[in-house]
Amino acid sequence: MTEHNKQKYTSSMDVVDNNGDLLGAVCVTPSKEIGKRDILLMDEKAGTQSVRSTTELINMLSKKNVPFDERKMVLDFLAERLRVLEQELAINTLKSLKEPKNNK
Repeated sequence: MTEHNKQKYTSSMDVVDNNGDLLGAVCVTPSKEIGKRDILLMDEKAGTQSVRSTTELINMLSKKNVPFDERKMVLDFLAERLRVLEQELAINTLKSLKEPKNNK
């Protein structure tokens, strides 16, 4: 993980290539559709790409010469971020179910 990641971003992390150069960042955010997530690779040179799965992202990083240990960190980051997002969705769903309905 790069020095830049020590800022503790919650939805993204920096990714470096085999040379130690910053490739870009991986970002996980809630989608417009409730319950869905967007996984993005924001490449410094190639622009931002949306990926359909963690497998697709890891394959893209492999092709961009991201070291194995860095890809493992990306997987750990994705797993944790997706866990947090699912937990937030569950809490918000429970809150909405407990809110009294206003019958007018």
